[in-house]
Amino acid sequence: MGIFDKVAKAATNVGNSVLKTATTVGSNVTTAAGEQAELVSLKSQVNVIEEELNASYIQIGRKYVDYVIQTGEMPGIDISDILKLIDPKMTKKQELEQKIIELEKEIKEKNVLREKQKVEEEFLEEKNKLDKALAMDIINQDDYDIKITLARKKVDNFELIRKIEQQAEMGLITNEEKAQKIEALLK
Repeated sequence: MGIFDKVAKAATNVGNSVLKTATTVGSNVTTAAGEQAELVSLKSQVNVIEEELNASYIQIGRKYVDYVIQTGEMPGIDISDILKLIDPKMTKKQELEQKIIELEKEIKEKNVLREKQKVEEEFLEEKNKLDKALAMDIINQDDYDIKITLARKKVDNFELIRKIEQQAEMGLITNEEKAQKIEALLK
């Protein structure tokens, strides 16, 4: 009756893994949507400030052109009143741009963590499948060891694989080079 216990345990592990993955995916989607909404809001605020600044720049240009037309001279003109209006907007714009950079960095870091979690979950699913196959004598211990080692290497080399994929996306290496480098890591 030992083999039936192993099969039942493997089936239970697979079921729990699927449920856990579904819950995690729902949670990740909600979190990502909230982060993206905040990012859009900050970028929208920057756009509004830029429009206000552009209007101020136009006023400066008009004052200068009007002065040149009236006097025929091209010396400096007093725009201190407009600069007083621009200063707080420029400061706010810089603050918002810094928040955008920080939020984009945070989103990127969270995406990396989600990707790593996904790779680890895929490993667990593969391990459960292999455990079940081993328990049912579909594969032998040697095949199990080879396949589990390969699956584990994907998790262990996650950062390196990710960097190689980014290099290919940026055009720094070809797809063939990418495939060769990843293959070398997984040997």
